Amino acid sequence: MEVVMASMARYEYAARPPTGGWLLEVRKDGSPKGNIRKNPVTGRYQFYRGRLNVLRPSLEESNLETLKEKIEKLDL
Repeated sequence: MEVVMASMARYEYAARPPTGGWLLEVRKDGSPKGNIRKNPVTGRYQFYRGRLNVLRPSLEESNLETLKEKIEKLDL
């Protein structure tokens, strides 16, 4: 599993296995904060708070980098 460090020091975005629909796991200071997936219908990237939250996204953006910036700005 490849870990990609964010530009801000505390956030990490770890690639997830393709099974389950998740694209990246979001970690803050090493602690899991949520997951990112790409909506198969709209093509937009969605952030789901919590380890396995599949109910509804907390944030959604058409650009993955913009979504990451929002997550970090809101300090989720």
